Amino acid sequence: MTAGLLASAAFGQEETAHQIPLVRLFPHWQDYLELPADDRSQFTLAYRLHSNQGVAAEDIQVSYAAEEISGALALDAHGRVLNPPDTTLIAANPIATINQPPNTMGMSLGFEARFDDATRIDPHDAVAALQQANHAMRQVGGVASLFVPAFKTVIFVFEGPAPEAWAVRNSGERTPLTVQEDRVIYRPNDRNMRDVSEIILGRAPDFIQLDS
Repeated sequence: MTAGLLASAAFGQEETAHQIPLVRLFPHWQDYLELPADDRSQFTLAYRLHSNQGVAAEDIQVSYAAEEISGALALDAHGRVLNPPDTTLIAANPIATINQPPNTMGMSLGFEARFDDATRIDPHDAVAALQQANHAMRQVGGVASLFVPAFKTVIFVFEGPAPEAWAVRNSGERTPLTVQEDRVIYRPNDRNMRDVSEIILGRAPDFIQLDS
C-alpha cells in the first residue's frame, strides 16, 4: 500500500511500563494538520492500532495525560482511532499508557477519502481526494515519494459483502462498478470512467480507502 512509505510500525520496544509519547502513535498527523484546509478537505489519515497477540480492539485501552490534560483514545471494532489528537493536545506532548504488554502492539496508517454523502459521490470529489493525497505524499515523503506509486484508486470498504454500485454516465446509463467481496473499486481517471457524473452505492461504506 502506498501509505507504507509513511508508517507501519511496532512500538513498545524501548519504553518501560507500557508508556510512550502519544505523538509516536500518530506519525505525520501534525504534518497533515499543518496543510492548508483546502489541501486536505477531501482526505484524512486513518490510524489503526493492532495487537500481534490477537487481542480484540475492544480490549485495547490507550489513555494519556500531561499536566492538566487527560483522556483516552476511542477505537472502533477494527482498531481505528476515532479521536486523533488536535494541535492543542499535540503541543501538550502527553504520555500514553497502553494496557497491553510491551512489544505486542503495532500501528498502521492509511489514507482515506472524506465525502459529504458516501452513497452518492461526485467524481470531481473523488479526483480531488486522490490529488490532495498525492500532493501530501510529495510534501511529506520528499524524494522517497518518487519511488512510491501514486494514488489512483478509490476503494469503498464495507462491513460484510459489498452492495451493488454503479457509475452513472452523463447520458444517464449505469455501468456496474467492480465488486470484490467486501469492497467496491473505482478508478476515476480510467478512460472508461471519464464521462461519469455520479457514483451510486447500495449503502454507505465503513470507510473509503485511497490506494495506488
